[in-house]
Amino acid sequence: MATIERVIRGIPAWLMGEYLQEMGGVGVGDGRYTHPQWSATVQQIEDYQIGSLVVGQIQFHVEADEVIIAQFQKRLERKLLRGGG
Repeated sequence: MATIERVIRGIPAWLMGEYLQEMGGVGVGDGRYTHPQWSATVQQIEDYQIGSLVVGQIQFHVEADEVIIAQFQKRLERKLLRGGG
């Protein structure tokens, strides 16, 4: 098993959950999502602040089969490249 653990800014936990479900995951409650080849946890954490700018952030943790981790990461990165707000 391979692990990815990141803090991601500018995306709410609910939207990351939708992305994970679009990738075939099933929400099992409490920010946890499962799939036959991976499992993920998403948790909203304290906002990131620089001066008067405040941006939400999440703690993201995924465990996946070694074989698919690069493919999983590539698919997720495409979803995270979003414009607008």
